[in-house]
Amino acid sequence: MNVTDDLNQEVIRLVHPSVSCCGSHELEVQSPPGIAIGYVRQNWHVCLSKFTVVNERGEPAFKIARPCVDCIGCMNFELLSLNETVIDRSFGMIFKPYSCCGSNADFVLKFPSNLDVKMKVTILGACILIDCVHDTSKRKPIWCIM
Repeated sequence: MNVTDDLNQEVIRLVHPSVSCCGSHELEVQSPPGIAIGYVRQNWHVCLSKFTVVNERGEPAFKIARPCVDCIGCMNFELLSLNETVIDRSFGMIFKPYSCCGSNADFVLKFPSNLDVKMKVTILGACILIDCVHDTSKRKPIWCIM
């Protein structure tokens, strides 16, 4: 998937090269195109949906996890510290509002305003990967071609 500016110049590229043998996904976020600024890696788990956000140096920055396992239609994901146990609550969220709330948004992203801009763009990539992995619209978006 490519993101362009108002002059139609590509400023962000999201690369989803393949799925590993255990079904885990990885997304590379590039800006400018060709320069990796972050990665989103799905952590394999039997029943939980978890991801790790990695910076451009390959160092884990934080995790993204769905807090509940029992609600199948729930599309709420929390941004968590790496150890997940130190903080009482998330520092951000990726969620899909219910249509009954009157929202036209497909997803809403919440994160601290002082977060590094590269990590903000990587969270955008994480949202697209989550949409792809969970196929929330019951269709295959063009950015999920495998």
